Amino acid sequence: MWAGLGRYTPGAILFRQACQLILPRRCPLCGRVLGSVPACPDCALELKIRARWQSEGPCAPPPALGGGIVAWAAVPFWYAGGIRDALLRAKYREQPWTAVQLGCILARQLFGAQIRVRAGVEVPTPLAVPPVDCDLLVPVPSSGRGRSYNVPALMGLPLAHALGIPLEERALLRTRQGTPQAGLSREERLIHTAGLFRAEARYAAGRRVLLLDDVLTTGATTAACAQALTAAGAESVAVIGFATSRQNRTLPAKPGIPFDLDAEPDEPEDF
Repeated sequence: MWAGLGRYTPGAILFRQACQLILPRRCPLCGRVLGSVPACPDCALELKIRARWQSEGPCAPPPALGGGIVAWAAVPFWYAGGIRDALLRAKYREQPWTAVQLGCILARQLFGAQIRVRAGVEVPTPLAVPPVDCDLLVPVPSSGRGRSYNVPALMGLPLAHALGIPLEERALLRTRQGTPQAGLSREERLIHTAGLFRAEARYAAGRRVLLLDDVLTTGATTAACAQALTAAGAESVAVIGFATSRQNRTLPAKPGIPFDLDAEPDEPEDF
C-alpha cells in the first residue's frame, strides 16, 4: 500500500494519489483528514507556537557537538506539544506517512520550500538556488528496535527533493543495536554512542554532508555520526533536526549559521 512513499517519480505520485481513496491524507499533528487542503487550520497555531526563534547572542553548540565536530546545526521546532506527539506517532505507532509529512514541514520551515498538494499528495517544489553548501543528505540510522522503517530517512526524502541533492542511507551504518537513551545523562549518552556508527567512504569521502535526525537532545548521537562521517573522509558535516529540547536554547533555528566556538554552551538539563 505504501510503495513509493516519499518518492516523487510520476508513477510513485500517481500510486499514492490512488491510495487517497482508501487512506486519505491526514494532518501529521492532530490526525484530521485533509485530502487536498494545503494545511490543517486547527494546527497552524500549534506550529507557530512550537517554532523556535533565533536566539540572541552567539550560537553555541550543545556540549557534545563542541570542538568543531560539525560546521553548523539548525533545528526549527521545540520538542513539545503537537510536535512531540507527531514524532512519537511516526516512531512508535507505525505511521511512516507521518514521517514524510514532517519532512515536508521541515523543508518549508528551514529552507522556504513550497509544498504543493496534488490530489492529496504533498510534493515539494525543488528550490532554484541551493540554500546550503551541502551535496549529500544522510539520515541518522534507525535504532533497529522493532520499526520496519527509519524515521529520519523518510523525513529526508521530501527534503532531498526540495534541495536537489541525493539522500544516501548506506553512507552511515550502525555497528550494533543501540540502547534506549531516554533519561540518560549527557555523559552516559556519550558512552553509549561511542563507536556506534560506521560510515562508508565510497559514499562519504569528499562530500559535504547534511546529517538529518528527528530529535536533537544532547547531541551525543549526532556527534558520533559526524565523527564517523569525518573519519570516512567527509569534507564537512552540518546537522539539521526537526525538534530539540529546551536545554538547547542557543542552538540555531536557521541553517548555515556557524557556531561560535568561544561561546558558552547551554548547561544540560535533565528532562
